[in-house]
Formats: sequence, C-alpha cells, structure tokens
Amino acid sequence: MNRKAFGVFEKICAEEDLKQKTTSYLREEIEKRARRKKFLWLRRAVSFACLAVLFLCGGLFYREYMTPVAYIDFDVNPSVEFRINRFGRVITSHAYNDDGDGILAYVNVNYLSYSEAVKRLLDAMGEEGYLGQDALLCVTVQTNEPSRENLMIQSLKEIVGENKRDGGYDILADIYAVTEEVKHCATECELSPAKYLAIEGLIEVDPEADFEICRNHSVHELREMAREKCKEEKDHYGMLEPTEEEIDSDRNEQEEKDISAEPREEQEDSDLPSDHDSHEHGHGSGHHHGN
Repeated sequence: MNRKAFGVFEKICAEEDLKQKTTSYLREEIEKRARRKKFLWLRRAVSFACLAVLFLCGGLFYREYMTPVAYIDFDVNPSVEFRINRFGRVITSHAYNDDGDGILAYVNVNYLSYSEAVKRLLDAMGEEGYLGQDALLCVTVQTNEPSRENLMIQSLKEIVGENKRDGGYDILADIYAVTEEVKHCATECELSPAKYLAIEGLIEVDPEADFEICRNHSVHELREMAREKCKEEKDHYGMLEPTEEEIDSDRNEQEEKDISAEPREEQEDSDLPSDHDSHEHGHGSGHHHGN
C-alpha cells in the first residue's frame, strides 16, 4: 500500500525537490506511527505484567494472612475458638455452643491482635455473667511451633493476671497447651479441647457416662463429677493399692530417715571408751598403784 501511495506522486506535476520532501515527510510519519504502535503494545504488555505480579503477590499475602498457625480455645460455659495467623491476628472465630454464638454476636474480634481479642472476650463474658466465683476458665493453645506456644501461653497468663489486678473478674483460670491430636479429636466432636479432655477423663473413671450428655456440662462440672466418682470408688473398694510413684516416694523418705539417723549412731559410739582409751586408762591406774 505504501508503494501505491508513493507512486501517486509520480503523476503529480510539481518540482522534484518538493516531491522528495513530501515523500520523506510521509515516510517519517509512517515510521513514527509504527513506533507508536510498537511502544503502545510494549507499554500494555508491561502493564499487564505488573498487574499479574501484583495479583500474584496479593494472592500469596492473602493466603499467608488467612492461614492459621495457632488455635486458642476458651471454655467457661461459652465455648469459643480463635484461629490465629502468623502475624498474631485473629482471622476467624468460632463458637462451639449457643452461649458461644451469643458472645461472638456481642463482640467482634476478627482481625484484632489475639491479645486485644482475648481482653474483649473476657470483658464480654464478664458482662454476661459467665465469670462468677464458681467459674473455671479453661484456655488451651495448640500450635506446631514451640516458641510461639510458649509466648502465647505466657501472654495469656499475663492478660488474665492483669484482669484480676485491675479489679476484673477473679476466677480460677487453667491455661495450658494441647497436642495437635487432641485438638483434632476435639474439633471432630465439635468441642473445645478442655471439654473434650474433661469428658474423656470422666469416662475413664465412669465408663457408663454418656458422651452426648456430658457435652452439656461445663468443664468445672465434668471435673467435679470425675472427682466424686473416684471418691465413690475409693469408699466402696477401700484404699487403692499404692502406685509405683507412691512406692518410690515412700522408699526415698525411708532412705532419708536412715541417712539422718546414721550420725546419731556414730555419736553414740564415739561416747563409749575405745580400746586405746581403756589401755591408757589401765596403764595409768597400774602406775598410780605402784606408787
């Protein structure tokens, strides 16, 4: 097409110099347009590449942010779970029972730092009357990172301690770590790990206990039921045979008593005259008698 366009000028009656200038101008314009199209395509390609990288990085960050690396479960009567990401934020919260649903409807903890979320949860539980004097607050932590586990348990203990010092709700708190297996089994049963372990402990001493009925009791009630059952068993069958730990403890106490008694025996022996002293005494007496 360009050849046809330039061929038109051969039929135009004009000075040769004008024809050449016009031809050069048109050629430059055509080349400029070609360069513009090439640059526009390159700019669009770079823009699409930047968007692709942005979406990829955003997707990776979102996945990293929304992936739980730790779980904090609360059980006092409302049973609630916090899922924590690697940045220490609560990404989701979950209720195990109706009371838990009511608490989470009352306070929103998502995307807060877990320390702030715990404070708000305790305040909400206190205002709803769940943190009475007879209440037992069980808090469990599950993570596969030992350093994170220790840090979270220490932080949770400090938060509960601050609540007591600030004139909050003075209740008994049990804060400890659980294994991934316990957490998995508890989740399968739709229970907090603390309640799951309490039910398992009760069934161990009372095989006739019904699992579904037990889930309606608090952890404190379940532990009391297990203690009462153990007491009944002892009253019925008499004192149980001592365990190996108790036997070892008694043996160690007896050894300590024997060791403490040895110096006394040595002291008593030292008070008696020795053969050497008797010999000297006899020799002295004989010499005196001779005089």
